[in-house]
Amino acid sequence: MICSPKNIKKLSKPGKLKLFLLSLTLALTAPALQASELNIWVMATTEQQQSDMKELLRPYLAKNPSLRVNVTVLQWESAWTKITAAAASGQGPDLLELGTTWVAAISSMGALEQISDAQQASVGGAKAFFPAVWSSTHRYDEQKIYAIPWYAEARAAFYRTDVFKAAGINPRDAFANWGSFKQAMQKINGQVINGKKIAALGYPGKNDMSVVHNLAPWIWNAGGDLLSADKKKSTINSPEALQAINYYTSFAVEGLVPMASLEKDSAQIDTGFFNGQYAVIFTGPWILKPLSTPKSKGGQLESVTANNFSVAPYPAGLKGQQTFFAGSDLAIMKSSKNKEESWKLLSYLVSREAQVNYTKMSWMLPTRIDAAYDPSLMANLHYAEFVGQIKNGRHYPSISAWGPLESVYLKNIGSMFDIVAGVKGKYSNLAIKQALDATAKEANEVLAELQ
Repeated sequence: MICSPKNIKKLSKPGKLKLFLLSLTLALTAPALQASELNIWVMATTEQQQSDMKELLRPYLAKNPSLRVNVTVLQWESAWTKITAAAASGQGPDLLELGTTWVAAISSMGALEQISDAQQASVGGAKAFFPAVWSSTHRYDEQKIYAIPWYAEARAAFYRTDVFKAAGINPRDAFANWGSFKQAMQKINGQVINGKKIAALGYPGKNDMSVVHNLAPWIWNAGGDLLSADKKKSTINSPEALQAINYYTSFAVEGLVPMASLEKDSAQIDTGFFNGQYAVIFTGPWILKPLSTPKSKGGQLESVTANNFSVAPYPAGLKGQQTFFAGSDLAIMKSSKNKEESWKLLSYLVSREAQVNYTKMSWMLPTRIDAAYDPSLMANLHYAEFVGQIKNGRHYPSISAWGPLESVYLKNIGSMFDIVAGVKGKYSNLAIKQALDATAKEANEVLAELQ
């Protein structure tokens, strides 16, 4: 309203004057009521990550109406490059998701805000989270915490119960140890179910981003590891690792894994399991979503597999029955101009309520122990079966050089599958050993340079 002499005269009435003063007060105080704004980067974990994040944030934003959260969704394939560039330039988001193997590297760049003891305590501290993923929140050789676990992934065996029954095999016996597992796969291979021949086992080869994750449990269960105890040398070519990889690749060499699968990635192997190509695959909890979703909504609920599957642990090696257990953490960038609001949002996202809700969207695992065993999740029989396998979950060593090191492993072990497939020389234990020796040599050069 313009304060002309004419308008001032109109305002002489008490009601009009009171309304004007109220409007003027609101105008003068408007800057103080402007919304705070946060930027968050997350990975494309669900099929509709942007809308799922909007739904996940809805309860929090309803309680914080003056807050605006801008969500940017990154693809896993390009996220490392974008995040390291942001870390180097100091021009990144307030809050960001980091793969659990990335925290040590990004914190070593000085890009992450340290999380105080009081902040840790406010979300439950180490005791509230699975130990394997809490170990990713800091470097292995220091206690400063730079991130809080958000969601997790692990691996277990998914198998067709009808195929095992037709072959007369008790699953408990089949997954007891390496020997019994190989015997079970030999008996199952080629079984005809509903007129369709089924392969015993499916696993991806060189074109999969998770090559290292796929091999790690077998190496650990043979008593091997990917790094020496002091974290300074690669042990990918140790006798134990060699034994594990020879055992793992023997399934393909013996025809228990179709050679064609070695050209596929994990998503294609998962699809093959849905379609009845494989009796057993080792994969993560994310396949529980399509297996419990109707076909009308893009799922597999009406499939033969969805009505005839169960979950089992990795068969035990000589040194254990461990599984790969990792995921994503949330961290605040040191360059954030609004660290207090960033921490409040982070605290909400790692809360029991938010983790349970996000699991229902993604079927990734909660990292909070209380959330993982929430009754609403445990009501799903197969989820409960899967969670029962993660008590022996294990994470990689949290070192700043893990990113480049894993790239070396990924490249070289991927090439090793060409030997298994017979397209790069003749398969033999010696050929595999030579490939692993070359891998260890290159890995040690990376470790020497970066540590």
